[in-house]
Amino acid sequence: MGWHLPGAPESSWARTGSLKSGRPGVQWYRTTARLDLPKGSDTAVGLRINDDGGTADKYRVQIFVNGWNTGQFVNNVGPQREFVIPSGFLKADGDNTVALAVTAEQSGVGPDSVELVNQGTVRGGVSAGQNASPDYEAVFGKRTARDG
Repeated sequence: MGWHLPGAPESSWARTGSLKSGRPGVQWYRTTARLDLPKGSDTAVGLRINDDGGTADKYRVQIFVNGWNTGQFVNNVGPQREFVIPSGFLKADGDNTVALAVTAEQSGVGPDSVELVNQGTVRGGVSAGQNASPDYEAVFGKRTARDG
């Protein structure tokens, strides 16, 4: 369905303040995050999954950044809770689409929250641009109302 791609239609999606599932199955969440990383520096950015419920809750999270599959979190397996986002997947100065597919094995489970975190910034580094990735229109040949 292309829900992980930037520009995918989302007007029919309900807004939510929770990543907890109402029922077993797959639920999609998507947002944009604007970055303004320091110029002339190499900044490692990660996505951190916060969940104070421990490992008893059984769910998985597929992580997509700007259409790229960045990783998979499995709550009851762990221990990884922070995932490095390769710099070529990010727009260092602009809007980034973060999509999560949460697969719950029971009702009421899922992350408490997710956040982008600075894993370290150093001066210099190798200049790298963003890897070209398709958006919804490129894959499906449709423009969305959000695109104008």
